[in-house]
Amino acid sequence: MGELISGARRLPLERMNERAARAATGLASLGIGKGDLIALYLRNDFPFFEASTAAGLLGVYATPVNWHYTPDEAAYLFENSGAKAIVIHADLIAPIASALPKGVPVLVVPTPPEIAEAYGITPVATPPGMLDWDTWLTGFEPYAGDPSTGGGTVIYTSGTT
Repeated sequence: MGELISGARRLPLERMNERAARAATGLASLGIGKGDLIALYLRNDFPFFEASTAAGLLGVYATPVNWHYTPDEAAYLFENSGAKAIVIHADLIAPIASALPKGVPVLVVPTPPEIAEAYGITPVATPPGMLDWDTWLTGFEPYAGDPSTGGGTVIYTSGTT
């Protein structure tokens, strides 16, 4: 029981867990496994929970990234963390495109309507060579393995915390 709510959108927890299990299978298909790290360059949105839960199933670390980062700050985090994949809202790609590491899969989440409205954002399509989160998820069966131990969250701060 329960659901996630964002604006007019609702996502039952059962559906969120099913999508997370598909994401876990998808991440594993990219060679991402226990001890690896994925970067979450997202605002508060359903895919943040889906990707974080998927990472937990595999024993992968999830690193939330401050979406206000400059390209240099983002590049540092991606490189220093060794991110094996980046999950990012579509409209956040252009400002940091130069920071995206070559060869690292980029999973693009459409910017949801309530966020687009709040920030005056025009919808942006998934750029060529990047994977659309929703379409990508449909290509995988839910993860059927046992949940892995390990993983968790790695948080980068400015040093003030």
